[in-house]
Amino acid sequence: MTISPSPARTFPALDAATRHFSLGAPRTFRVAPAGARVYFLRTKSSSDRLLHLWAIELDAEGASERLIVDVAELLGDGAENIPEAERQRRERMREASSGITAYDLSADGSRVTFALSGGLYVVDLQDEAVVRRVGSDEGVIDPRIDRTGSRVAYVCGSELRVITIADETVTLVATAPAQGTVGLANFVAAEELDRSRGHWWSPDGQSLAFEEADNAALETIWIFDPIDPTSTPSSRQYPRAGTANPSLRLGIWHVAGRVVFANWDRQRYEYLVTVSWPSDEGPLVTLMTRDHRDQLVASITPSSGELRPHWSVRNEHFLEWTSGLPTVTPDGRLLVGFVDEENDAYRVAVVREGVAAPFTPSDLQVMEVVGVTNDAILVVANSDPTTVVTARVSFDGAAEVAGSPASITAVVDGTPNGVKVSTLMDLDTVETTHVVVAPGYEPAVIPSFALTPLDATPPIAPKVRLLEVGEHRLSLAIVLPQNLSEHGKGLPILLCPYGGPHHTRVVGAGRAYALDQYLADQGFCVVIADGRGTGARGPAWDRSIVGVLGTLPVEDQVIAVEAVVAELGDLVDSSRVGIRGWSFGGYLAARCVLERPDVFHAAVAGAPVTDFGWYDTGYTERYLGHPAVATAAYHEADLTRFADRLERPLFFIHGFNDDNVLYAHTQLLSASLLAAGKSHRVLSLSDATHMPTDPVVAENMVKLQIDFFKETLGVA
Repeated sequence: MTISPSPARTFPALDAATRHFSLGAPRTFRVAPAGARVYFLRTKSSSDRLLHLWAIELDAEGASERLIVDVAELLGDGAENIPEAERQRRERMREASSGITAYDLSADGSRVTFALSGGLYVVDLQDEAVVRRVGSDEGVIDPRIDRTGSRVAYVCGSELRVITIADETVTLVATAPAQGTVGLANFVAAEELDRSRGHWWSPDGQSLAFEEADNAALETIWIFDPIDPTSTPSSRQYPRAGTANPSLRLGIWHVAGRVVFANWDRQRYEYLVTVSWPSDEGPLVTLMTRDHRDQLVASITPSSGELRPHWSVRNEHFLEWTSGLPTVTPDGRLLVGFVDEENDAYRVAVVREGVAAPFTPSDLQVMEVVGVTNDAILVVANSDPTTVVTARVSFDGAAEVAGSPASITAVVDGTPNGVKVSTLMDLDTVETTHVVVAPGYEPAVIPSFALTPLDATPPIAPKVRLLEVGEHRLSLAIVLPQNLSEHGKGLPILLCPYGGPHHTRVVGAGRAYALDQYLADQGFCVVIADGRGTGARGPAWDRSIVGVLGTLPVEDQVIAVEAVVAELGDLVDSSRVGIRGWSFGGYLAARCVLERPDVFHAAVAGAPVTDFGWYDTGYTERYLGHPAVATAAYHEADLTRFADRLERPLFFIHGFNDDNVLYAHTQLLSASLLAAGKSHRVLSLSDATHMPTDPVVAENMVKLQIDFFKETLGVA
């Protein structure tokens, strides 16, 4: 039963308290190797912030569900104690929940391991699951269980350790450099290369590969929150564009006690993009040069560390990687992500003798490979810019596509012929449905606890129109007030883009527009536009942003405004245009009012990059090049050079504790504006990172932005 929210509970309050209506929804699925059982994480309600471990099993009578680990029982009356290194790891992963935020399932399905409040836990998955604390170490991070279910590797402080579950014997695998990490993904890998892991078990459980990152050459930054002047600033080693990257090594520890290190040209290939251990041949890695133009896929011989190259590729702009790749089929064929420039598509290829032969259809932009057999692969792909589908693709190229227009079907685990979990959304509803599908069983929906007294399903029905506009066929979403007749004509336009590389906001899912609809209902025509470089269309689209990281996004937002005015006529007022965004979207919002005040009349810039010389290597140099060489590109992207041109209201929001887009970015532009005598507003958030999580702060941030736009755009 859906319980209506209290009249005093506003949409921004609900949105903040339920973490954008995600609390109570299942996530992080793992399919058991036998039977039709799926493990997942879920809070108990939209007011519960603790993630617990659950399982759902299909049988002849239907689906049965049970709670495997109740985190509240383990914590008792004590509060969760999260190690600082784990806090930083979660920040890189944009993880805002608590409790069991990650877990690992053994290959035989007999055990699960996880860390909670710094302790290591193992669950024996019998008929009645037995949960036990293993070992006495405190500060445990990212435990990974070997395929036999007998050992767990984890990071504790500056050490990578392995514990034997049966007798709780702890073995030291490696110690981090004095200024560095071991067994964890380094900052660039976690923040910019989509790699969140730092250690990997061999298939036989007898060896462990691990990353070692030496940060000694990196610059030190200091994070200080002035709300407590007595607190000691915390330090980070930050790879600012043009400065040193972490020095990486890949070690291989053997149970017998020997450690060898992989032998590759670490000066040439600074980035360790992907690591996996899919077969007995040894770890499979993707190495990449600092300029993102050269990649090498290779295996590492476990006994010697010898590098065995399989495939190399070069591109004069930059290279991509595909989640789930490279990997090998059970019969030993190497699969890699392949950029098909002739057909402008991201495909999957089989590598034979150093030559890659793509086989997935060129009309699917493959985003992820989630299952592999000797007969076929299962992929998640874009069939058009707003539609994500799953497809079973045979090695002869035949594809069976699931999903329908304006839907998202994201398979998160499984194999082409086995158990899988699909996440289903469409444009007409804010509901998200998770379905378990297994051969021989009826599909089963995994229940969501979103329907609670907090009404975690958004109490709002998005009214969205999707368009393609302009010469470049930009994807556009228009959201109008539900009670349009009450607002009349001449609505101010409020753009809400991200607008930066590889991130799409215009999708065929109503849930994505819940906040946008609320903003529209305050008397705005809300517009979301995905400009060039934002992803989902192919390599040419993605690479169009190189060297013009600021110019093209602004041009495309102008095109979006013009298209909306042409489409809606006097329903909108082009003399009242606001724009708001966060991170790159904050950069874009600020740049729009600074560079094109003739089009944009007010902006909210949340956590904006303002000088890309102060952003990290892995992202910035990918699109702008090295600052010592591409000085013109960095100058062109720098917002401080526009400071004396500000003539429109500009409102900054930024957290002091942000270690991704440093607070210095806002302060740099604010100082330049002050020097130019330009009035502006700054809201500084205490105890907030790049991802503010305090519900009161999140709620009031929305309210203050609405008040700002009503004031500056003249909304009654």
